Amino acid sequence: MIVDLEAAAERIAEIAEEEIAARFGRLAAGDIDTKTGPMDFVTEADHAAEAQLKKALADLYPGAGFVGEEMASADPSALDAIGTAGAVWIVDPLDGTRNFVEGRARFGSVVALVENGETRAGWIYAIPDKAFAMASKGDGATWRGAPLAPLPAPEEPLTGYRAIGNMAEPWKSRLVPRLRGAFETETVSCSAYGYIDLARGVRDFALYSRCWPWDHAAGVLILGEIGGRAEYLDTRAPYDPRATQGRPLLVAGGADRWERARKTLMD
Repeated sequence: MIVDLEAAAERIAEIAEEEIAARFGRLAAGDIDTKTGPMDFVTEADHAAEAQLKKALADLYPGAGFVGEEMASADPSALDAIGTAGAVWIVDPLDGTRNFVEGRARFGSVVALVENGETRAGWIYAIPDKAFAMASKGDGATWRGAPLAPLPAPEEPLTGYRAIGNMAEPWKSRLVPRLRGAFETETVSCSAYGYIDLARGVRDFALYSRCWPWDHAAGVLILGEIGGRAEYLDTRAPYDPRATQGRPLLVAGGADRWERARKTLMD
């Protein structure tokens, strides 16, 4: 069962505007907390949006499970539903929370629908731009309502994003010097905008070392629908919506971009 993409987008946008955009620049000190470290923020907007999305998405797909970032942060066993439930919503209610807290207009809401371990639909709502990238499996992807086309061959040199702070050995020693020596990259501050940039060809690739499903499932589907690629460099296994840490995941909006980045990093 695939839900109506537009109906889901309407509810995602409504909740983002009511619970997140309305709080931007208006947070009190008591509205902000931290999780794993001093820069790992969580806010009242995160919690409120996740609660509302859980209700709204249940109405759109009765019986589907639900895994939200804040739910899983409080109870990591919630992630088990992704491998056991027939259908499950995976939600990052506020991606880019640090940007949101610090007043930078680069944050979004990310929702994916997984059925039997396969991502079947995905929505990325770029909240400051009031714009969606979204896709359903086999039906293509859109940005601002217009179809996203396969990307042309990239110009040299390639540019990318990185989130490599959790890279495990021996991959850290092997890949990080090559990444820094061969490419112009910047840190991913918001997965939502990062995947939109990859789909639009603004950046050529991204290298990740910790993969939470709410950060990647929707974006990888969107890239796949335009001929993009997402594989782990250690095993060449394609991405699937399970949490991993330490492994090098390379993603790109086109297979040629992916292969050029892989060749430089690995050969």
